[in-house]
Amino acid sequence: MRRLAVLLLAVAFLLPGAARANGDPASDVLLAAQVFLPFEAPISKPAAANLRKTVASANSKGYKVRVAVIAFSGDLGTARSLWGKPQTYAKFLGSELAFVYSNRLLVAMPSGFGFYNGKEPVAKELRVLRSVAPGKIPTPLAESAASAVRALAAAAGVTVHKPSGGSSATRDRLILGIAVLAFLLVLVFPARLVTRRARGAEQ
Repeated sequence: MRRLAVLLLAVAFLLPGAARANGDPASDVLLAAQVFLPFEAPISKPAAANLRKTVASANSKGYKVRVAVIAFSGDLGTARSLWGKPQTYAKFLGSELAFVYSNRLLVAMPSGFGFYNGKEPVAKELRVLRSVAPGKIPTPLAESAASAVRALAAAAGVTVHKPSGGSSATRDRLILGIAVLAFLLVLVFPARLVTRRARGAEQ
């Protein structure tokens, strides 16, 4: 079964046009991978890496889950009619994966989260997900999906720590702060020093 999943995943990547025509791209990727990220959405590398690390950590600790991040309607392929319906899409995607994977499945869309676990009830998980705000654009959406995984795992008694490195938003603010400081050091402070020296010379 594992060899079959790997073969299907290889075919999906070698023939992207055929893969997208065959239902939705996530159903091809998640046959073997733990995370599906849109092929063309501008998700930052740190956010993508943190999501993958979070999901891998949850799985390694016994909380089996796979995640599909759907940032735009085009990410659904021929299932575009399910855009804005994360719970309906989670059931649809879960049924497509059932012959290879039949455990927990999280779907993240800007409109909200969906959760599917085969024939198991998911009311508890949906209550947990209502406490997590989904990101409205690609990078925050991936970050919120990681937060949702940690919240779901915690509700099941599994602790999944946030990967080190911080969010892309925090990193952007840090870079901006450094740039402002450099501007002050290079331009403002020398200008003030020159002014003081000029005043001293006049005196």
